[in-house]
Amino acid sequence: MGDHLIVLHSAVRTCPGYDRHEVPSMFLDGASIARETEHGRVVTAQLTRRHNTLEEAIEAGFFALGAAAIPKAIRRQAREACEDYFYKRLGLEPGYELKPLTAIPPGLELVPDAMAKVLEDIVELVVDGDYEELRELSGETLEIDDIRRRVDDDCPAAYTMPPPEVYRVEAITKSDEPENPGWAYFLELWTETGPARLHIEGEITENNGRYEATFLDVLP
Repeated sequence: MGDHLIVLHSAVRTCPGYDRHEVPSMFLDGASIARETEHGRVVTAQLTRRHNTLEEAIEAGFFALGAAAIPKAIRRQAREACEDYFYKRLGLEPGYELKPLTAIPPGLELVPDAMAKVLEDIVELVVDGDYEELRELSGETLEIDDIRRRVDDDCPAAYTMPPPEVYRVEAITKSDEPENPGWAYFLELWTETGPARLHIEGEITENNGRYEATFLDVLP
């Protein structure tokens, strides 16, 4: 379970002023890679639509919520929130042409080396196609076939290890829940030509200076 960015992150991440922490999102049930879950039905439908312009990306998000039988009133509110964010707050036009991300923009400092290492280990599993190990890191909540389908079929690419500057503080978010201390990570994957369409999500915890990470989803 988790927040679903109503408009695909990979489609709009190069929009001027875009911030994934502020873009409209909503809580959906399940991992996006499992097609039978609410989240899975939404993302599966979303990936079938065109995302050449901002208007198309917003329309794809609205369409996908309908594919998961989200009530019409909620879908309408979600669409209005996206239009308000992109058209009014960011000042972009519906016909704004969406461009691929070709490089990671300048950012803040890198995460601690030990934290970067656990993230790097997870990325390496994706690059190597070690989906069985990724399933274990999910607490066996994700299925191997679902992970493989998302990486190999939905968004196929020549995945490779990213440059060190990817492992920076923008990729993590400190939890503000006392009963669930740690960080959530949101890390862009990489290809031979630059940032991939997919990113991975999960959680990091610390125990006596040692970091451990879980793998919860891989999304566009």
